[in-house]
Amino acid sequence: MSLEEVYDTIIIGAGIAGLSSAIYTSRLGLKTLIISVDVGGQLTYVSSIENYPGIEALSGYDLMFKVRNQAKSFGAEIILDEVIDLAKHDGVFVVKTKGGRIFKAISVIAACGKAPRRLGVEDEERHIGKGLSYCVICDGPFYRNKKVVLISFGNKGVEGLEILSPLASEVHYVTTSKYDESVEVAKKFSNVHTYPGYRVTKLSKDGGVFKVNLIDPDGSVKELEADGVFVELGFETRIDFLRKYVEVNEKGEVVVGKSCETKVEGLFAAGDLIDMPYKQAVIAASTGVIAALSAVNYVNKVKGVTKSLRGDWGKKTQVTKKKSFRL
Repeated sequence: MSLEEVYDTIIIGAGIAGLSSAIYTSRLGLKTLIISVDVGGQLTYVSSIENYPGIEALSGYDLMFKVRNQAKSFGAEIILDEVIDLAKHDGVFVVKTKGGRIFKAISVIAACGKAPRRLGVEDEERHIGKGLSYCVICDGPFYRNKKVVLISFGNKGVEGLEILSPLASEVHYVTTSKYDESVEVAKKFSNVHTYPGYRVTKLSKDGGVFKVNLIDPDGSVKELEADGVFVELGFETRIDFLRKYVEVNEKGEVVVGKSCETKVEGLFAAGDLIDMPYKQAVIAASTGVIAALSAVNYVNKVKGVTKSLRGDWGKKTQVTKKKSFRL
């Protein structure tokens, strides 16, 4: 490895857990980098939050905007990219991204939550952000008076229809179950065409127009044309880059200790990613803070700081001069 300064901590994920971690690590003096495919995570999909302490009612997007700005105000850096590999060499973590970049850090906090579930069709990745979206509430307004395809189910499908129908000229609603409850709701919108029981087999683009190939249980094939395609199929954990370093339970969650530590020293995890039974924003934020304070203590120990942060309400700890850390 070359002689270069590393980050004190890299936080993977910019949802409520990751950004809450960043507020604490950066405010306490750690050089902090956040790497995430988006900013806000699942909360950007929530139209109104009424149970976050100190806030009467606020959209998820607005809440995450405030938390992001708070983290940045303390010096946290944010890079939009996807982590694909994690390694630890000589006490330093090496993080590789899909964009081909390599970053190094003394500690890592995995707070990547759950990612939108993909269709699983060929060339899907190539169209992301180029007319293919996994967030109706984020990108719906860009398709005013245009034709769109919505692939979803249940309450999520209903929410997507309620947003898209008043905006788009036509909405083609595809759901894999013939008996999904959202199909009956969809029929109430005059500009919505339903395709119950169909699944998507191919997604391609001719110029600026999408061609979406469908097949129904009887084998009938249909092709739809649209200006944009929305996929709302829920979320899943995507942690292949973490699996060799952590213990994972039957739900695909990362198992952590009470300080949000994993089985690898210096690697912490927080948010919906971990084996916490309740998936709530305030809980995710709190685990992010626990992971952050644990990371601060770990980095201070590595750098030779003689005192650690207290775990109670005692007097604020005065820290000694840190050693520089270079590779």
